[in-house]
Amino acid sequence: MTCSDDVAIVTGATGKGIGRSTALTLAREGAKVVVNYRTSGESADAIVAHIKRRGSNAVAIRADVFDQEGCRELVDAAIEQFGQVDICVVSPGAGWHPEPIDALDTKAALQDLHQEIAPLYYLMRLLLPGMYDRRHGRIIGIAVHPTNLPPAYAYNTAKAARARALLLAQDQAWSHDVTVNVIAPGPVPAIETLEEAIEQCGHGPAWQKRSSASPQDIAEGIAFLCSEAGRFITGCELPYLFTR
Repeated sequence: MTCSDDVAIVTGATGKGIGRSTALTLAREGAKVVVNYRTSGESADAIVAHIKRRGSNAVAIRADVFDQEGCRELVDAAIEQFGQVDICVVSPGAGWHPEPIDALDTKAALQDLHQEIAPLYYLMRLLLPGMYDRRHGRIIGIAVHPTNLPPAYAYNTAKAARARALLLAQDQAWSHDVTVNVIAPGPVPAIETLEEAIEQCGHGPAWQKRSSASPQDIAEGIAFLCSEAGRFITGCELPYLFTR
């Protein structure tokens, strides 16, 4: 399972969850990784430094993927650095607004929809033409488990909109040999330190002793979908549960 020489943008790659583990894992599998961040420059630099020490290539790029110009800056910088983009993993999205429907904060709920959909609209328009020309590409979005839902109506609605937007793109994309898939986890436990994330990525003791699925499990699924082994998988909604 490799992504040798592919160029991957991983949005929101500097937190304690899926994005960071995905960046580390795609680099492990041979991809050149664009570590996107909005505010955590120090964390981004630490991830890039680790990837380079392991003999892979990476660059940290600051950009707000909820903003059209931010997405353009991200893609332009990635292409300037590596020449093309083959993989895009869209992770950041809705905020946490647990109000019931009858007490909905409508402004926050509409912002949730924007934050789930805007990165897809902005980035697919920028990336798909090049992927179509090369007849090679992977678009993956992080949504939410289809049945094991958290108690947050606005959040769940926004995540469902992201998943549907991605799945509706699969036929057109596949006509150009580009796959579009959804990762659908339940609640994701954090990996508190970069050191532990690295250990899990390397399948060390922290990975072997885990008692439930972790962000690394999700990263492994993403790496599979991005690899040659996942070449013919598109329109998939891959669920993960975090409790036994």
